[in-house]
Amino acid sequence: MEVVLVIIALFVVYLLLRSKTSSKDVKSKAQKQEEIYKQYQRILKDELRGLENQQLKDKRLELLKRFSDELNRNLFFTKEESRKLIQKLIDENI
Repeated sequence: MEVVLVIIALFVVYLLLRSKTSSKDVKSKAQKQEEIYKQYQRILKDELRGLENQQLKDKRLELLKRFSDELNRNLFFTKEESRKLIQKLIDENI
């Protein structure tokens, strides 16, 4: 009898803990994509600050390649969405 009560008590504790952790704010796919986009903008701006001409072009290309690789492994982006985001970053004059 005591074993059954302990098992029930553990199950209740498990349910209480699970409900608290699952009530966190979950971001939508669009929100997460926008967050990643803004993060990449910040990285580009910070990394490219102070560079000129060929150094700037080389570093920008290196970062965009890295971002592209990361996006291809990211669950929030399809290949087409990844291409669009990278193109959007290319078109910006940061």
